Amino acid sequence: MRFLRRIGLVVVVFALVSASARAQPYPNKPIHVLVPVTAGGLTDVIARRIAADASARMGQPWIMENKPGANFIPAAEACRHAKGDGYTLCVFTTSTVTFNPHLIEKLPYDGAKDFKPIINLGQFIGGLIASPKLGVKTIDDLRRLTLAKPGEFNFGTYGPASSANVFRQYLAERWNTPLVEVAYKGSNELIAALASGEIQMTWTALGSWADNPNDSKGRIVAIDGARRSPLLPDVPIYAEAGLGNYPIHTWMGLFAPAETPDDVITRVNQVVGEAIKEPKLTEFLVNQLIEPDVTTAPEFAAYVAREREETGTLLRRFNIPKIQ
Repeated sequence: MRFLRRIGLVVVVFALVSASARAQPYPNKPIHVLVPVTAGGLTDVIARRIAADASARMGQPWIMENKPGANFIPAAEACRHAKGDGYTLCVFTTSTVTFNPHLIEKLPYDGAKDFKPIINLGQFIGGLIASPKLGVKTIDDLRRLTLAKPGEFNFGTYGPASSANVFRQYLAERWNTPLVEVAYKGSNELIAALASGEIQMTWTALGSWADNPNDSKGRIVAIDGARRSPLLPDVPIYAEAGLGNYPIHTWMGLFAPAETPDDVITRVNQVVGEAIKEPKLTEFLVNQLIEPDVTTAPEFAAYVAREREETGTLLRRFNIPKIQ
């Protein structure tokens, strides 16, 4: 009888300890953050900078785990299979949940159902860039030259399924003139081709273009974003440059496995949002040509869903081929 009472006491104590652990506010242990690129790249640097501030605010370490791979699929798969308890968060870029579902045949995950959007970590400002060999100063200069020589202007991309190629076709449609695609394997090759005049223009995220003395790499003639960049105050945004409302944007966001509780999503959103709004972190992002875009989790989820649909519409319109 005494033995049974001891067993019962152990069970009660265990139950109390378990209940106490469950009752502890989130987070009560380190948070793991999956990053889809190698360490040192701009996406990784931005993610680590934001994570450091969020970690300090939450009182728990945010442990960064780089999981690079083709088309960002390894990180997405690791996120999809992770436990949805709030202790695995995932940094995704536009490609993961808006491009890949329309571009990759037999994609192993569902971009709409397998993850919960938490917050936009920032929009990479992209831009249309003219070769320095053209000597143009504005987008109107570039347009006039292009229309004067239909079919003779080369547009650098990273292949048929790249963001640059989608923008090429969008621009050709807006200007009603053909732009010849020339694909490159990497940014160094493309920049060299632009600087030499091998290609006349390209589109790219501008994070590496803050250092461009005297337009030596190329002349930025129009940029993405809701407002002009403080680093490029004389460069118009697309709407000002006559390019309309281009529906595809390049951003990085924080997501979680689909089963993650909504109260955890809200908590992380609030903490990360507060961190991004701090002047020093805002300044850091702006200096990397990244536009902060803090919203609630439901607002970010709606934004992602809308952009996924608009991306699909645009890719189908331009007959962008799927990757096998």
